[in-house]
Amino acid sequence: MPTLEKICEELNPDPKFTHPEFRLWLTSYPSPDFPVAILQSGVKMTNEPPKGLRANLMRSYLTDPISDANFFESCRRGPEFKKLLYGLCFFHAVIQERRKFGPLGWNIPYEFTDSDLRISARQLHMFLHEDSELVPFDALKYLTAECNYGGRVTDDKDRRLITTLLNDYYCQGIISDENYTFSSIQFYKAPRTNDYDEILEFIKGFPLIVEPEVFGLHANADITKDIGETNLLLDSLLLCQSESGSSESSSQEDVLKKLIDSIRSDFPGPFDIQKASEKYPVSYKESMNTVLTQELGRFNNLIKVVISSLENIRDAMDGKILLSAQLERASKSLYDGKVPEMWMEKSYPSLKPLGGYIKDLKERLDFFRRWIEDGQPNVYWLSGFFFTQSFLTGVLQNFARKYTIAIDLVKFDFEVILRKML
Repeated sequence: MPTLEKICEELNPDPKFTHPEFRLWLTSYPSPDFPVAILQSGVKMTNEPPKGLRANLMRSYLTDPISDANFFESCRRGPEFKKLLYGLCFFHAVIQERRKFGPLGWNIPYEFTDSDLRISARQLHMFLHEDSELVPFDALKYLTAECNYGGRVTDDKDRRLITTLLNDYYCQGIISDENYTFSSIQFYKAPRTNDYDEILEFIKGFPLIVEPEVFGLHANADITKDIGETNLLLDSLLLCQSESGSSESSSQEDVLKKLIDSIRSDFPGPFDIQKASEKYPVSYKESMNTVLTQELGRFNNLIKVVISSLENIRDAMDGKILLSAQLERASKSLYDGKVPEMWMEKSYPSLKPLGGYIKDLKERLDFFRRWIEDGQPNVYWLSGFFFTQSFLTGVLQNFARKYTIAIDLVKFDFEVILRKML
């Protein structure tokens, strides 16, 4: 990298010494060691996979080697080759599109590239061109799912998934059955024609919006995908907003100060665990006392982080202390209406925005404060616990100790009550 940077610095931009058509093209994987000076002086280009099933299939058929007529028409077993090649391109588009569904699509997001498709297509051509009897499905599936695409897959469940998906596209049905479909939606099937131009026209007829069933997912997966895309768009807009200018920065400080004051105005302080332990001591027959003190300890850690961070941010804006990188990120999150990362490190799981999170936290703290002052509640707020499993275990322990039963033999049962709406 230093040698590359030196070479680029020595390039003379003067037209007298440099040919007017001279260009230096560099390709690289993402690297933290790449010289910043080259990035600043160069034009950055990225080659991202297209978005959408139709665009993915079109790109596959318009790139080498599939777009080469000699390659597309030279296989001895042309009809079988073209059917399986279409299935391979459809498989490539499906595994690319599953990434947008997040963990529902893949446990780990993988960067499948066109090179995976190219080598798989060439192997398909080679096997069918040399073997004139049977289609070697086992060999093709192993090379494609385990070697070419599977070489990037590290999770064992994802490896099983990619092998299972390929079984729908590398099979005898796509060759022998003219009405073979890739999903429950009858529209997505292999074209009956083997002509290259007619296949392109067939792909152009695909709808822009594709149902999740095509990718082997439930219809509700679209909700997760849409939420993720919306959050990405809004986060990108927040990153692009300007933060320079004295008037704007002063207004940001005013907004932050008002926000901090509103949170701190009625935010409760830490619980007195010692006092609560005296009122609710550890008892063999009452596990809820232990559950209570454990919950108070967890919430105290969160309360201390929230109060200290708000006070430190306020002091930093007043110039009393230095604004650290962690506090700067926290103040940015507060200004954007998000829960700071330093809070979430000590917090219970939550996906709420800042306003909903603060309201929910205050309600949880009020629930435990009423528990301490008024005694054990008759009805428990199950989702209000920091660690719900401890409460459920405590309930089982109380029942098992009361009736002298082994706790391993006790389990919860549920009764669903159906009520007719008037």
